[in-house]
Amino acid sequence: MTLIKGLVALVLALCSGFAVGETVYKYQRPDGSTVYSDKPIANARLVGQFQLLPLPPADSRSEGPAHGDAGRGAGDVAQRARQRAQDLDAADIEIKAADQALKDVEERQQAGQQPLPGERIGNALGRGSRLRPEYFERQQRLASEVEQARARLERAYRDRDELR
Repeated sequence: MTLIKGLVALVLALCSGFAVGETVYKYQRPDGSTVYSDKPIANARLVGQFQLLPLPPADSRSEGPAHGDAGRGAGDVAQRARQRAQDLDAADIEIKAADQALKDVEERQQAGQQPLPGERIGNALGRGSRLRPEYFERQQRLASEVEQARARLERAYRDRDELR
């Protein structure tokens, strides 16, 4: 969802150079979807409105103590923005991988609840059976894997949130 908001903001920022003081309205449709428009939309609730201002002329942007530094500063900002976007994409990929790993290990834990052959010992006189220590060790190992996967997912979310 953040990627969509970023793209909308980028489009609005780019379009602002063409618009001269136009207003953009943010609407929420009855189905919950959000729509940006420059005209009223029927059967939609107005959530907000934004005034698009034109960019200042190129001459006023380059004014300042060091004309040569302005171009490099813009390049640095663009480079940092690209790097931040790449870092956020990598963080999202890590979240997806950690989430899938957690689902996989939870499925293995669920499937591993039944004793395997050799993990039961029969009691004398045919009065049932009991579980061997190997069964409990395996259950403990599976529970540990689940906890490690959860910790990885929480760490991935925390890392992504720090990047934001």
